[in-house]
Amino acid sequence: MQTRPHSRAATHREADLVWRALWRKQVPRISGRMCTPFLEGLRRARLAPDRLPRHAELSRRLEDLAGWRIQTVPGLVPPRDFFALLRDRRFPSPEWIRGRENFEYTPEPDAFHDVFGHVPQLVRPEFQEVLGELADQAHGADERELEEIERIYWFTIEFGLVREAGELRAMGAGLASSVDELTRSLSASEVRRLPFRASDARRRSFETDRPQEVYLVASSLEQLGRELGGRSSRCR
Repeated sequence: MQTRPHSRAATHREADLVWRALWRKQVPRISGRMCTPFLEGLRRARLAPDRLPRHAELSRRLEDLAGWRIQTVPGLVPPRDFFALLRDRRFPSPEWIRGRENFEYTPEPDAFHDVFGHVPQLVRPEFQEVLGELADQAHGADERELEEIERIYWFTIEFGLVREAGELRAMGAGLASSVDELTRSLSASEVRRLPFRASDARRRSFETDRPQEVYLVASSLEQLGRELGGRSSRCR
């Protein structure tokens, strides 16, 4: 994927300041907007609000908590390698965090996106089911199939919406970690929100360098797992 240039926090102190500012801005926004399993996952993960978690310590705690580890990477990982890591219950993440120039939105996943956005998913069985199923499907897939699986991942784990008790909620990590896009995905009149169907998601293109124009809405996380062919034995 091609991304536009971004700035990065240069020191641990600066990274902690950015993390703290993002946390203070985003945590009030996700209440009533993110789905309940995500919010419960964030509470269970017990991330520090004033300090960017260091990957080694976070990985040890995450393995004890949910059987997942953090795999430190410099940046974006090719799709085949990415799903291979997921199949081994390792989630790839860079250690750098966005600079203040990219505070509202960063086109390339940073540590705030991966930790704040994905770690709450990793500790919840509803999301583990989807991640495990997509990783299994990617194993041995040809290039066309791999592209289709990547699209499903994008429209669920990254930017998916879901119905919860009749209300529209976000479930994707890209929405949880985006100061701009979370509210837009749920309420902006200019975007389209379509029912999630795996066959549709497999064919639908997505944007990597700007907010989405189309979001897919699952009727429930449980339904999403069933539609993707998930197995409860994947959950922990």
